Amino acid sequence: MDHLLALVAALWICQVNGGTFNTEIVGGREARPNSHPYIASLQFRRQHFCGGSLIAPRFLMTAAHCLSDMNPSQVTIVLGAHSLRSNEDSKQTFRITQVFENGFNPQTLRNDILILRLDRAASLNSRVKVVTLPRVNETVPAGTQCVTSGWGWLGTQSRASDLLQELNVTVTSRDLCRPNNICTGVFMRQAGICFGDSGGPLVCNGVIQGISSFIIGSCGSGVAPDFFAQVALFRNFIDGAINR
Repeated sequence: MDHLLALVAALWICQVNGGTFNTEIVGGREARPNSHPYIASLQFRRQHFCGGSLIAPRFLMTAAHCLSDMNPSQVTIVLGAHSLRSNEDSKQTFRITQVFENGFNPQTLRNDILILRLDRAASLNSRVKVVTLPRVNETVPAGTQCVTSGWGWLGTQSRASDLLQELNVTVTSRDLCRPNNICTGVFMRQAGICFGDSGGPLVCNGVIQGISSFIIGSCGSGVAPDFFAQVALFRNFIDGAINR
């Protein structure tokens, strides 16, 4: 799999086009408003560029590559959103006060996880909730049905949507993946994650098992699975960051 990293490197980076970030879930559907109450939008100058998940009232989990070469003090975290453009009363906005990293390697994309400490605790309610974390080293069998979510384009050549999208995916076998990742696919049609979905959640049976990390090939091509950082392998790091 490592011989494909040169191709991957051109795909996982949040690209800027005309001052806006390209984001995308291909082949998904609009989520029911606030049905993923843990999901966050990471924004730069009010433009969404990555996702994240609330794991404690004052801590957010995202992909490490999302903040590569970016000043965390310039990033805004938005919780409780469905439409990114509307003035929804469910929205809560935060700044980042501390970043915890775990040896992310930008060449191999290993350890693609960050924990962000927010400037205050989120107000938890029916539309903003903490996601359930997996047990240490918990495994997810091939064939498990999961859901991933994020904001963005409805297709590579289609219009952008400001409404949260979701996509049902299936965990693939380990021989189609690599260590420290969970891989998923959508069978019988073209669908999958893409650029601004990075950092967003992969939730299986109510537990966040993955962080959107990278793809191989074009978005939703069906040629290769989508890759997520495996959260269960980082539980000790996560707990240490929160407890610190």
